[in-house]
This record gives sequence, C-alpha cells and structure tokens, in this order.
Amino acid sequence: MSTIKTVSILFYKGEGTLAERLVRLWTSSPYSHCEFRRSDGLYHSNDRFNLISRTASLEIDANDWEMCQIALPGEIVERIERRQLQKNGTLYDWKGIFFSQVLRWGWHDKKRWFCSKSNADDLIYGYRLMLRCRDGRYSPYLEVMEPIGRHPPHRLAPRDLFTLLREMERIQGQLPLTRH
Repeated sequence: MSTIKTVSILFYKGEGTLAERLVRLWTSSPYSHCEFRRSDGLYHSNDRFNLISRTASLEIDANDWEMCQIALPGEIVERIERRQLQKNGTLYDWKGIFFSQVLRWGWHDKKRWFCSKSNADDLIYGYRLMLRCRDGRYSPYLEVMEPIGRHPPHRLAPRDLFTLLREMERIQGQLPLTRH
C-alpha cells in the first residue's frame, strides 16, 4: 500500500453573507459552506460566491473555519482528487437544494453539486473504491468511512457532513493502524 494521506474538510463558520446566514438559520448550524482540502494544497468545492464547482487556491482564516481530518491510503486520495477535476465547471444543484435540503424529498441533479453534496460524494467515492478490494488491506479505513457510506450525499447539509466526519475522526482515533 502507498503512503497515507490526510483528507481535510473545512467548514465555514465566519460571519458570511446574508445567504450564508440564512443557510445557518435553516439548518440550525454554525456552518454554511464546506471545502475539501486536497493533498496539493488546493481546495475543491462549489465556489460559495459564483456557485460553480472548482479547484482553487484559497486564503483560509483559521478563525472562520473548522477542520475535520481523515487518514486514507494515498492511492485512494489520488483517485478522489482526479475525479474532482472532472467536476470542475459544473453548475450548482439548485434542484438538490430545494428538493433534498428544503423539502427533503431526495430529488437532485446527478451532474450538479452543492458544497456538502460534492464533498460527501468525494468521500463516498473513496469508500466505494476500497469496498471493491476484497483482500482486506483497506479494512481499517472502511471501518472509519462506514458512517458516511450509509448516506446519500445530496441529503447532507454542511452540519450533517461535519457530524459524520467527527464520528469518523473518533473511530479513526481508536484504530492504531490508521494513526500517523
């Protein structure tokens, strides 16, 4: 197995725009947006201002963001990051926001994204890659990733994703094989 890489998801809790304050109010959460920090130092998500999926360099003020970290095999992280580049330029999933987040009917556009849907989708993609391997080498990582594997990404608001990642960090902390 290759090296272990740390996946970081950052959750925006800064003052933000009126729209971000409304998201927090609607979801009863301190978080209105999330970003996937890649191993190359760039960030991937839907831009919180122009709402288009992108990979970019960002200035992150630690006071405005809260971070969750999960250790994964390097080859899985590399495949997740290659897949993220395919999402770049896709439009915002307004259908998913309205029908999955507001009305909770579960309808969404499979080719469009909002921040937590995209970040959860990335992690679930990695989880599924490891599930396909039947030789047991990913067993500790699968145990860590199992909580997110149970959820459709379009159903997760930033608060929900944060809660799942904190649970995954807790599980990871109990497994000596994934510490580094």
